Amino acid sequence: MKRLSVFALIVLALSLSAVLPTLAQSDANLITLTDASPAIDVVVTLPADTTGTIALDFSGAAVRLSDATGAVVFSAADERLHALELNIAPNSGSHTLTVERLPGITEAVVRVSSLPELTLYGTTELVSGLAVGSNQEVSLPLSSDHPGDSVSVTVAGESAGMLTATFPGVGATTQLVDATGTLVVESVGGHVDGISLLVDPGTYQFTLVSSGLSAEAAAGVRLVSASDVGIVAVAAPVSTPVVVAANTTCTALVAVSSTNLRSGPGTGYTVIGYGYRDQVFTVGGRNTEDNWVLVALAGGASAWVSRSTVQTQGDCATLTAFNIPLRDAQPAPLVITGSSQSSGSYSDDDDDDHENHEAHEDGEHEEGDDD
Repeated sequence: MKRLSVFALIVLALSLSAVLPTLAQSDANLITLTDASPAIDVVVTLPADTTGTIALDFSGAAVRLSDATGAVVFSAADERLHALELNIAPNSGSHTLTVERLPGITEAVVRVSSLPELTLYGTTELVSGLAVGSNQEVSLPLSSDHPGDSVSVTVAGESAGMLTATFPGVGATTQLVDATGTLVVESVGGHVDGISLLVDPGTYQFTLVSSGLSAEAAAGVRLVSASDVGIVAVAAPVSTPVVVAANTTCTALVAVSSTNLRSGPGTGYTVIGYGYRDQVFTVGGRNTEDNWVLVALAGGASAWVSRSTVQTQGDCATLTAFNIPLRDAQPAPLVITGSSQSSGSYSDDDDDDHENHEAHEDGEHEEGDDD
């Protein structure tokens, strides 16, 4: 398992749904997210009474931060967002940062690193009012009577802008929405007390609302042009969609009531969608064992489906074989106890009978099957 020291006790761990991610050759710290490795988890645990910043550069990725109970305290899923820094509030517990591909993206990249504190890029001019443009900053007085404000943010020109909000010691909820009201970024619960966001040109509104203030406080919201401070967004990977040559189309017809669409070949990979009876998918490849096929989904995405649950049609003899490990989930052990027999365990070790096993696992249920 690949490990990355982010803070003293931060470990970069693969999500249960992923195999070891591919490292981009041009940057040893750049992780590529594909069907074979669709997500990574970063576990963040800080010593008592300390804070720290986790920084991400990415393309085509969604990010969320969960607390120790699994509740999401930060989320961002927008292709206009290219980088961010999150300052973790002191004594807010352990967190897990999850990075995965945006819907419809076949390949995303991400770089994760740690910083001692939030980066303040460039220089800004303090302005009055509730609007910021390039190289400007506003101060937001906060109190129990006036817990928050909304700031208009204009990222002009062709360069992305780095928006930074600092609110140390303030348990706040924040949101960034675009001009149509579409949510770009959100934080809740006071686990984050500083955010930097690299966003595309456009008009946005940043809202900060504090809660439980016992004394007056202040927040700062500033914007700098990425080109002015030398920030370069990480390059998007070259798209590798499933390509099917003309007149050689191979299709897969779902032959069961429903079937799981997975991130890799095998029941040990994450379910990313579902196929239903008589639904037809274009096939772009197979695994080396030839018992799973790679199918195209809407929006340019792809998924793996078991051959035991579909009927392939057309010219499927020349499908590309992808050397991705077949990984089946281990059957849950059954512990049997009773007064007339000794305790024991039982598990189905018949992993070689993949057709029957996968028809049950990913074929879901036929009509009338009450299992």
